Amino acid sequence: DSYAEAFSVHYFHSFLSLDRNAFVEQFQQSFAQFVVDFALQRCDKSVVVDKVTPYAGTAALVLEKISRLFPNSKVIELVRDGRDVVTSGTFDWMLKDGRETDRYEFFMNPKRGNVKILDRFFDDVVLRKWTQHWLEVSPSFTAQNQPITSKESANSTTSTSGETSDYDLSSMVIRYEDMQTDMPAALSRVFEFLEVSSDKRLSANCAAETKFEKMAGRPAGQANPTAKARKGIVGDWQNYFTRRDGQLFDDLAGQKLVELGYAGDRQWWTRLPEKLGLTYG
Repeated sequence: DSYAEAFSVHYFHSFLSLDRNAFVEQFQQSFAQFVVDFALQRCDKSVVVDKVTPYAGTAALVLEKISRLFPNSKVIELVRDGRDVVTSGTFDWMLKDGRETDRYEFFMNPKRGNVKILDRFFDDVVLRKWTQHWLEVSPSFTAQNQPITSKESANSTTSTSGETSDYDLSSMVIRYEDMQTDMPAALSRVFEFLEVSSDKRLSANCAAETKFEKMAGRPAGQANPTAKARKGIVGDWQNYFTRRDGQLFDDLAGQKLVELGYAGDRQWWTRLPEKLGLTYG
């Protein structure tokens, strides 16, 4: 958007019989299509899949832009336990916004750091930030009005009611946890939704190429605190949530957690420890 707006200042759009707003609109559409066509013209593929993780405050805008610029596209929402999202996000940004925290000292300076026992991994600010981000993205897409069990996610190929109905985009929901349990089956559902080959051998080969061990160069469960592929397991949040963290998450997003089937009730956080007591080694 910013590029198109800036470009329009210097472009003689009046010679095209376009006012500035019309130029910006058509320029965005042409440029977005060029990005897709550029790739398709240089490979033997017929479908482009773009993974989008919206920045905070932009989820609705992303969906609106997809609908406007690519009205015939399909949207796949990847749903994940918000507590795991919060944990992964906090680790991922540790070098960006966590340098003055105990978690940074504990994980990044284990030998010379002052923090030898970590009683709390999160702080209120970072927990609120990532919880609100998770909460914002989910209702902007397809999983906002009903719980999604693993069985339901396997059969979900149309959008639920809510914001997505305004855009009339074909959509499906898939769980991160289902992909961890049986990646070939999850990929087959995606391929069927995209109306491309869903051959089982193809799905198995794709799954093999994207295994955590191959991408990260280490076994799943063996963590690298600042790596994009950090640990590769489900439920790691249980190693880092204190009761304070659980209560704060529940206050912000507890109902959504229950609706998505990740918690059976709103009392899950009461079973968490008061302190972590993490030590080296």
